[in-house]
Amino acid sequence: MERLRTDVIDVLLLHRPDPLADPDEVAAALTSLHRRGLVRAFGVSNTGAPQIARLQARLDVPLVANQLEMSLHSRAWVESGVLLNTPEGAGHGFAPGTLEHCLDHGIRLQAWGALAQGRFTGRQRTPAERATAALLEGLARKKGTTPESVLLWWLTRHPAGIAPVIGTARPDRIRACRDAALNPPDLTHEEWYELWTTARGVPLP
Repeated sequence: MERLRTDVIDVLLLHRPDPLADPDEVAAALTSLHRRGLVRAFGVSNTGAPQIARLQARLDVPLVANQLEMSLHSRAWVESGVLLNTPEGAGHGFAPGTLEHCLDHGIRLQAWGALAQGRFTGRQRTPAERATAALLEGLARKKGTTPESVLLWWLTRHPAGIAPVIGTARPDRIRACRDAALNPPDLTHEEWYELWTTARGVPLP
């Protein structure tokens, strides 16, 4: 808090579940911070539905956010809902029901890695990434915006109300995301699915 030069933190996130942590002790620490007026609200990161529910059962203060890696590259959050009962679905590590749990309990989904580490906007390495980059460029020209904004529109077009977290040290990349912050997502149903299937490199089941 001294480094942030503030007397209160708006939202404090637990970065990742600790297998050795006692949830009662964690809840007691968070409750103490809240009662002392040091933290207004709490969230989690990289946390599945059962872990969220276990911690929330011990807290009087609602958890308000779950920050997960979510992008057109890291798609387990969306593919877990459609690959059930398929061999491909058995290979992803996204905790089943996490998206639905967060939506049902008013927990805001925050997407870290939302720009996919530049895989579709300058660092293409696979045929699927190159095809997706070309598709993004075409959509950006068509809509008068940048590929980065289209990439973020793909996330925010989902009805879960995802809030992208932009992590970059380059001001030009932040400026390239401007339209995604100012305008509602300008992607049709068909465009959204075309981006998804192109990035996958294989058809959906």
